[in-house]
Amino acid sequence: MSKIVVVGAGPAGLAVAAVLRRRGVRATLLERGEAVGANWRGRYDGLRLNTVRWLSCLPGYGIPRRAGRWVSRDDYISYLEHYADLHHLDVETQVDVERIVPGHGSDSRRWRLHTSKGELAAAAVVVASGPFDRPVVPPWPGLDRYDGAFAHAAAYRDPAPHQGQHVLVIGGGASGLEIALLLAEGGAARVDLSVRSCTNLFPRQLGPYPLTPLPATRHAPRWLLDAAGALTHRMLGSTWPDPLPRPAAGLGTALHRHGTEPVVADGIVPALRAGRVSLLPAVDRFTATAVHLVDGSVVRPDMVLAATGYRSRVEKLAAELDVFDRQGRLIRGDGGPCAGAPGLAFVGFQPAVTGRLPQMPSQARRAAHTVLAAAAR
Repeated sequence: MSKIVVVGAGPAGLAVAAVLRRRGVRATLLERGEAVGANWRGRYDGLRLNTVRWLSCLPGYGIPRRAGRWVSRDDYISYLEHYADLHHLDVETQVDVERIVPGHGSDSRRWRLHTSKGELAAAAVVVASGPFDRPVVPPWPGLDRYDGAFAHAAAYRDPAPHQGQHVLVIGGGASGLEIALLLAEGGAARVDLSVRSCTNLFPRQLGPYPLTPLPATRHAPRWLLDAAGALTHRMLGSTWPDPLPRPAAGLGTALHRHGTEPVVADGIVPALRAGRVSLLPAVDRFTATAVHLVDGSVVRPDMVLAATGYRSRVEKLAAELDVFDRQGRLIRGDGGPCAGAPGLAFVGFQPAVTGRLPQMPSQARRAAHTVLAAAAR
């Protein structure tokens, strides 16, 4: 069996390598960071998985019960470390894969990986570098001239440095909502939350029952998911706090048409209603000393945190490969084979499945099947 390389030693990469190992094939994992799960190590204190423990495990080993129902960042990192040891995975750390290109001539079925430690050949490659590589900051006018404290939410760790401060959090996604709540509970004098739009919000559980979507849920009819989402909101009594923008589409419509998952937002609705977090409209521009909003109002916070998302490395890694559609999306991002790229698989990049730990085992098995078929030729 020729060499198989997995790019990234996060959950997706470890899962694929473990499936291959159970089939008697050793893969080499190349990790840019200093240890497995590097992206998780850089996330903020207080982070917990939004998927329930027993649906968040990787193939072949469950997360221990002592981690609780909603696993913390540190417990999940410990789980990933133990998972790699348990399956005797070959992980090479501090190796940055810069790009992947096809081989040439008689070696045309093989792949070439240009890395920070030289060129590497492989019969098959799985790209599992994750969706959270480079923080994205919108090109707001005047931001380059803003003299106040500004950072992407990737730099946030805990609320302690912001006690007594006025903090403006920009972004209505899961990270923005959770960070705003953590700041309000952690001693910030004032927390403003600026949002442009809002997706469907749900708590982690309804009474004793977790609301983690099952993997099969996304295959349900759109109308059924829309109705189920509306019913859940009525049961929760979670009418939107004015003026939080209502989602433009129901749960099923957002998922099927746009690949937009619902956002887990425990505690943020009560905090908004109680005034512990103040809701503001979207940011329009910056000046040297202030942030101007689209409604014409102006705020002068002590700190601005932009929870405005990330970009994946996949665009850089596969820039020379014909694996994107006209919209710039991966043709296959769930472990399946890419047309015209035998032996190359991507795991965890499709918008509708990004971060869906319950789907990791099935994605890992598909990716393993894809590369095994190519490497055996």
